[in-house]
Amino acid sequence: MAMNIQSSHSAADRRSPGGRRAGGARPHSKSVAVVLVIVTAMVAALTLTGAEQAGAATLNAVATIASPGSLTPLSSGGSTTQFSVTLPANAACSGDTASGGYHVYSYLVPKGTDLSTVTFINFPSTGYGFVDNTGLYYGPANTAIGTGQIVSIPNNFEWGPLVAEDSVQLSTLLYTSDTSGVWEAGLVCANTSGVVTDNWNTEVTFTSNGSDTNGFVWSAIPGPSGSAPSAITSANSASFAEGSSNTFTVTTTGNPSPTVTESGALPTGVTFSGNVLSGTPTETGTFPITFTASNGIGVNATQAFTLTVGSAPAVTGVTPGSGPAAGGTPVTISGTNLAGATSVK
Repeated sequence: MAMNIQSSHSAADRRSPGGRRAGGARPHSKSVAVVLVIVTAMVAALTLTGAEQAGAATLNAVATIASPGSLTPLSSGGSTTQFSVTLPANAACSGDTASGGYHVYSYLVPKGTDLSTVTFINFPSTGYGFVDNTGLYYGPANTAIGTGQIVSIPNNFEWGPLVAEDSVQLSTLLYTSDTSGVWEAGLVCANTSGVVTDNWNTEVTFTSNGSDTNGFVWSAIPGPSGSAPSAITSANSASFAEGSSNTFTVTTTGNPSPTVTESGALPTGVTFSGNVLSGTPTETGTFPITFTASNGIGVNATQAFTLTVGSAPAVTGVTPGSGPAAGGTPVTISGTNLAGATSVK
């Protein structure tokens, strides 16, 4: 799968732009332009007061497709749905553009592609990348000076122009029987040799849709391939008995495994640890609490939970008070708070 791209040039570069292509594909009539910002020697000489230098490499971290306005995670959309991409706070390349020649690129490659085999010189050697609503490819972009931080990610990405403007065949996106295709997408940092040093990933599934302008819709799961957002699967209520030892386990799904936290006042004698409510409550009542499951993939899962603590059972009488050793005598137990009892000893 190849990407046909024609590079744009700044005023400082008077060479004829020419046509470039990857993987031997024929150039198409309307090529994807490349965002290229030249860092001058004067800019490279500037320093940022208090800025930290770029650190160790970050590989296969989390990128999240987000709504342009609020930057909240966006899990799906149509081919013309605009979006941005968010990264973890202070996400940075292993080096900066000004002193190390590092640049930021976007990528879109079939699921299972090893990014270490893809080189980035103006555009990726395999696959495609993020494009804006006019078909403009994102990359190579400059980092912040000194820190290598990734800044100024556009807010007008769309998937549709790959097909509408850049002559990518719909069957290429929907490589599974022309019905769907799963791709890895995200941002990379590449050094002056085009070798990937850092990347942030999201998994995108394109699905055929005859009602869409370009014939497909998409859904996305942030993070490396196989990631899954948190979900709470256990019941949203439980009942404990005052004065009795009780437990309730909160169960979840997600990859990586979510961490669960609890907020809200618990009854005296009850604690929450390791996904388990446990203890011997010493007070009765209804206790509304909230569980939150998080694993860094997409939006955290929350559950409004109600813990009810009832009074302990009390026996006031047993009728009859005796019977034959062989058994078989019906016995009636009288008392309070016996509703819901499941066993008697």
